[in-house]
Amino acid sequence: MSTIISLFLFVAAIGWFEYRLKSINKESDRDQKGAFDFFATKEELKKEVKRLTEQADEDRKAADERMTSIEQKAFYKAEEQKAEEKKAAPVEEGDPSVVFFRWPADDGTFLDAQRQRTQTEDTYYLFRLDASRTRADFTFVTMSDTQLSKANNSSKKYIERACNFSGAKSGQYTCTPGKAHLERGRWVIDLKARIDYK
Repeated sequence: MSTIISLFLFVAAIGWFEYRLKSINKESDRDQKGAFDFFATKEELKKEVKRLTEQADEDRKAADERMTSIEQKAFYKAEEQKAEEKKAAPVEEGDPSVVFFRWPADDGTFLDAQRQRTQTEDTYYLFRLDASRTRADFTFVTMSDTQLSKANNSSKKYIERACNFSGAKSGQYTCTPGKAHLERGRWVIDLKARIDYK
């Protein structure tokens, strides 16, 4: 009888030992799985952070491009407004800093000896001289639709030697001033004026 009890206890001990071993293996598997999940989650987080960083960079670049575009448009608008204000500003009679020319010579220069003190139907360019009287801003100006039509029909003579233009030639325009300097009796163009037809 004691042998049977001993055998029974021995089998029970082996059973308990197997159960405990299986339990330890399960806990170990769960711990390994948890570690694996932790590392997998960490990799996913790294990927997501990288994706968000790239998206933020793209958004920043797009915002910078929009700002650059807005700043450029604002700059050009301000320049056009300045040109409009200069064009609209009344010219005082006898103002020595304002002179008029008919049209440029074949080489694109204006002969200083041909300057005029007043605007007429034969003058197409208004020069505003600086204090030294050797540099000037100039614009294309007309007094009537007839005069403008004449210039548009012969633009190589009246316009293209001193101005760039955009848009289809019409009866309305704005002009951004060009720049010129006096050299040996001739006004040489440094920067052509720009005519924008409306």
